[in-house]
Amino acid sequence: MHIKQQYIKSLLLNKLKAFIIGFAMLNTLWYLAYIIIDRIVMPSPLVVMQEIPNLFSLNIHLHFAHSLYRILAGLFFAMLIGLIMGILATNKTCSKILNPFIYFTYPIPRVAFLPVIMLVFGLRDMSKIIMIVLVIVFPVIIVVRDTVKDIPKETYNSLICLGASKLQMFLTVTLPWAFSGILSTLRISLGTSIAILFFVETYGTSYGMGFFILDMWQRINYVRMFAGIVVLSFAGFILFMVVDVLEEVFLRWKRD
Repeated sequence: MHIKQQYIKSLLLNKLKAFIIGFAMLNTLWYLAYIIIDRIVMPSPLVVMQEIPNLFSLNIHLHFAHSLYRILAGLFFAMLIGLIMGILATNKTCSKILNPFIYFTYPIPRVAFLPVIMLVFGLRDMSKIIMIVLVIVFPVIIVVRDTVKDIPKETYNSLICLGASKLQMFLTVTLPWAFSGILSTLRISLGTSIAILFFVETYGTSYGMGFFILDMWQRINYVRMFAGIVVLSFAGFILFMVVDVLEEVFLRWKRD
C-alpha cells in the first residue's frame, strides 16, 4: 500500500511538472500573440490571470459546478452504455443487430439533433447531458468491442482448464479488458465532451461555462471572456490528470 501511494504521488508530481511546463509555453505564445495582434480582442495573459479571482463575484463557481456536473453525468452514462453495448457487440447474435445500427448511425452528425432533443427533453440539463452521451457513446462502443475481440483465446482457455465459470471469466478477463478500452478512449472523450458542452450551453441556460464565455463575448468584455476560457481549461486539465492516474493505477497489468 505504501509503495502504491508513493507511485501515485510520483505520478501526480510528474503530471504537475508537465502542466507547469505546458502552461508556461502556452502563456509565452499567448503573450507573443498579444504583442503582435495589439488589439483589444487579445488581452494580455497577465491581465486575464489577475481577473480570475474577480470572477467569483459573477458566480463563476456556479457556472463551473453546472458544467462539471453535465460533463461527468454525460461521461458516466456514455461509458456505461458503451461498455454494455460494446460487450454485446462481440456476441455473434447481438452483433448482427448492433453492428449495422452502429455503422449506419456513427457517421451522422449528432449535433444536428440538438433542436429535436431540446424540443423533446426541454432546455434543462437533461437535453445537454443527452447530447454529450450521443456524441461520445459511439466511439466508446467501437473501442470496447474491438478491445474485447482482441483478447487472446489462450487467456480464456487457461481459465477453462482451471475450471472457471463463464461468470468468473467475464469478471476476471472480459470486464477488465473492456474497462481498459474505456479508459484508453476516455481522454479523447473528455476533450470532445468539453467542446460539445460549450456548444450546448449557449442555448436555453443561465449557468455553465459555455454560457459565461459567450455572455462575456456579447458584453465585449474580452478579459473576462478569456478568463472563463482559462477556468474551463483548468477543469479539462484536472479531469485529464484524473484519467491519467486511473489509467496508471488500473492498467499497469497491461504493461507489466
